[in-house]
Amino acid sequence: MPRVSQQYKDDRRAEILAAARKCFLQNGFHRTTMQDVLAEAGKSAGAIYRYFPKKEDMIVGVAEQNLDDVAEVLRTALIAGNGERGVGQVMAELLEAVVERNRDRQLAAMALMVWSESRHNRALAERLEAAMVAMTQDMAVLVRERQQAGTWTGVPADVVARAILSILPGFLLNLAVAGPGAVVEFPAAVRALFPN
Repeated sequence: MPRVSQQYKDDRRAEILAAARKCFLQNGFHRTTMQDVLAEAGKSAGAIYRYFPKKEDMIVGVAEQNLDDVAEVLRTALIAGNGERGVGQVMAELLEAVVERNRDRQLAAMALMVWSESRHNRALAERLEAAMVAMTQDMAVLVRERQQAGTWTGVPADVVARAILSILPGFLLNLAVAGPGAVVEFPAAVRALFPN
């Protein structure tokens, strides 16, 4: 029997998660059945259960994708600046990139679902907390640079970073509930709040 490559496995897993995401967004986590995902993915039960023994594993998988998307966008915005841009510019780019990814993946709606589910799903809560810690550490690097320049002194960099990043959940809530038109001026607002 020929061996299956890791790329093949990763691709199949991604296909299943895309189907699960679509089902979850249509029906919610708890009204979506494994049969719904099977039908959407066009896969056999064995193929699905090989990667995700239970629905909760799919929920965590979709949530991880969402969290990874946002963390990647933040890292990209931080790296692109090479220390030359301020917090306002980085946050504005983060918000703009979230809107772009929201078009295809409904990032904001999924974020609301993940936050709600994390109150009852320990694995999801732990993954969400780990993502928040990692994003805070990434932003704290930029905050420390500003503190060395004399801004935001007297408060630990990680606390300032977490406070700044708390803009993101509010933005996602507005995007999910009111739509892209309601948040179009948010990037300009964070640039104004945090000028270079």
